[in-house]
Amino acid sequence: MFNFFKTSKKKFLKITPTNFGWGYGYGFFSNYRVCLQQLISNHNSNQLIPYIDWRNTTWVEGIDPMISKKKPKNQENPFDYWFEQEIPEENDKIKLSKEKINADIIDHSLNYFSDDRLLIQQEVDRLYIKPKKFILDKIGSIYEQEFKSEVVLGVMARGCEYNLHHPFYGVFGIDEYIKEVKKILLDKPDITKLFIVSEDSHYIEKFKSEFESVYFLDNVFRRTDETEEYMNKCHHWCNISKKRDEHTKLLGEEVIIQTKLLGMCDYLIGRNSGIFCGAILWNENIKEIFNMDLNAHSLELIKNGD
Repeated sequence: MFNFFKTSKKKFLKITPTNFGWGYGYGFFSNYRVCLQQLISNHNSNQLIPYIDWRNTTWVEGIDPMISKKKPKNQENPFDYWFEQEIPEENDKIKLSKEKINADIIDHSLNYFSDDRLLIQQEVDRLYIKPKKFILDKIGSIYEQEFKSEVVLGVMARGCEYNLHHPFYGVFGIDEYIKEVKKILLDKPDITKLFIVSEDSHYIEKFKSEFESVYFLDNVFRRTDETEEYMNKCHHWCNISKKRDEHTKLLGEEVIIQTKLLGMCDYLIGRNSGIFCGAILWNENIKEIFNMDLNAHSLELIKNGD
């Protein structure tokens, strides 16, 4: 007897962050926003089942475009490790999205979250992109232990190579972050705890020496002995580290956990950078946002993500 279900095919749209820039993807949320833009377009047309694919990016172990253009074979999609999504099967039809940057949906340059565009970004994000349960469980456990009974200021202190490659957002060092945090603490005496997110271990140590109640995730990847010269030359330095096994999978997991926790803080301060904007996108509790940028595009932002 003819079995219809064996011959039926689903129609997928494969969404990647590799069809812009240098073709290997960029930081976590640079990739994420490019994919979110394509998700929004597909959602509006309501045509295909989206499948986000981060293969052939520097988020795959062993890809370093500065050393070799040859990509590893038999790659796994790291996005499937972090997020729940329907995965195409062998007989399904897959169309590759070739959508380029579209500032009408998401401005990927200066103004990431302008006017009412944040609402559709949050709506589509929540509809399609859901972190795996093991990641959500880790986030929930940390929140219960460290955040639940506190009023928390989340601090995204982006350092390392960022000043060299993104001077148009202002050039800040650790002293500028500390100065701005002290101003906020004077203005918001209800704050009882700081949650520090930084890729630079030197920044963490400085915050610990300046403030009493500081929390940060221990045992996550941060700069330790990497030189400024090396980081400025290899802007993807954090993805190509050989200091631990399955590094890129773990790095993405750490980005998600820390960004989700920033979105659960009562207040948020940072500069226009991937994780800072990711925390705004994933906002669950933020009441007020402080942007240090010279071009402070996020100051009048939606405050509660509703």
